[in-house]
Amino acid sequence: MDFLFSILAFAVILIPAIIIHELGHFFAAKMVGINVLEFGIGFPPRAMRLFVWGETEFTLNWLPIGGFVRPLGEDMIGPSEETYIEAEFDEDGKAKHEIYSSEREELMARGVPPEKLMSVNEAKPLARIWFMAAGATFNVLSALIFFMVTALFGLPVEQGARLMLAEIPANSVFAQPEVSRGDAIELVNGEYFANQAEFFQLWNNANGSLELTLRHPDTYENEELAGQRYVISVTPPTNLSLDGFVLVTSVIEESPAAEAGILPDDLIYAINGEALDVNNPLGQLTKATEEHAGQTLQLGVIRAGEALSISLIPRENPPRNQGRLGVGIVARWQSSDGVFYENARPQVEYIPQPLDVAVNYGFSRLFLVLKMMWELPGQLISGAISPEEARPVSIVGISQLGGQFLQQNLRSQSLWMIFDFIGLISIFLGITNLLPIPPLDGGRILFVLIEMLRGKPVSPRIESIVNQIGLYLFLGLGVIVIIMDIFMPLV
Repeated sequence: MDFLFSILAFAVILIPAIIIHELGHFFAAKMVGINVLEFGIGFPPRAMRLFVWGETEFTLNWLPIGGFVRPLGEDMIGPSEETYIEAEFDEDGKAKHEIYSSEREELMARGVPPEKLMSVNEAKPLARIWFMAAGATFNVLSALIFFMVTALFGLPVEQGARLMLAEIPANSVFAQPEVSRGDAIELVNGEYFANQAEFFQLWNNANGSLELTLRHPDTYENEELAGQRYVISVTPPTNLSLDGFVLVTSVIEESPAAEAGILPDDLIYAINGEALDVNNPLGQLTKATEEHAGQTLQLGVIRAGEALSISLIPRENPPRNQGRLGVGIVARWQSSDGVFYENARPQVEYIPQPLDVAVNYGFSRLFLVLKMMWELPGQLISGAISPEEARPVSIVGISQLGGQFLQQNLRSQSLWMIFDFIGLISIFLGITNLLPIPPLDGGRILFVLIEMLRGKPVSPRIESIVNQIGLYLFLGLGVIVIIMDIFMPLV
């Protein structure tokens, strides 16, 4: 199923972003007068000719991994000799169409006057730069539109909390056939609740039975029921009390917690002999580690039913994303009937936005993504982001991420959020193509800038060789990243 969704994501997300990029090149060529012989969907070999519009032949090709524009005087590597020697033949060996000795002759046969013929290298430098940068420009502009469309269909707005049933004793009111460990409570008598405090208030104030709406997790053992809602009726026990805990979910090596002997699944119940605040156990622990940075902190811990006391010293300057203790934590609550609860992701509803809000959202989302991309190199150099977190992703990795995104949106019935994801991919595709690396668009632009500085163009042969070397290196890197995405997927 994951594989099928990855294939669907490739078709729905990547192919449109690539075709938009190539449309940018196509329309820019038309604007500056560069002749375009072919607009290809997919890569050769050719499957069929779709139609001819003006001078341009639109084709469908067998390799569905993108698209291309073939302007006069340039192939996929760089400047070409403008020769055209291919032809399709029927069963009798006769050519299905005219064979032209050059691309110019072919264009003239399509009705282009000789004085209207212009190759890429014949265009002025600024016109060439616009032609080469237009693909990225279209990607960014299309992302803006995708973000606006996302907002028009609906943006997520938090409506209420969700409480996960982390442990269910056999004598609990939740010990029912439909209910499983990991299910989350979403509604009480059909209404949202703001947080765990409000839920337990409703629970304790109940006069008789309550109708609870629960949801199975997305990773439920029965895939047909995964993510589905169901309703149960419970009669809360009277006079329930509540205790707050902090559950340790992970421990980082060589951290204060690891050196003190704290283990995953340890349950912190007290700090320096004081029980945790039932309303905000996480906040209390965080505040205590800040106040006792560099000083001894005593934690009361329950491990496998046994109470322990563990001393440790919170770090004053912890590494990024590790915290002062070096642990992953979540809040837990236990009611006096033995049920353990945890906070789950808040509930959201996708609310359609008016046009003005959608426009503002589109621009703010676009600028936020561009800002993140601009800051990324500096964050890598400073160590704020690790190379693993910012490693390149291939079409396989993007398809995997897109497949997961599609599945999540199907479950939440918010399919229009896929437009937001397409917008993100479109931006990354466009900006990546502007990097000054042959044979990317940015590498082509670099040659034009060199020409403007030198006062004469770089030899087409040298440019083609550099682009070809860059292409081989780029393809090699692509193969490595694809292997990484297959054996070390991001999802």
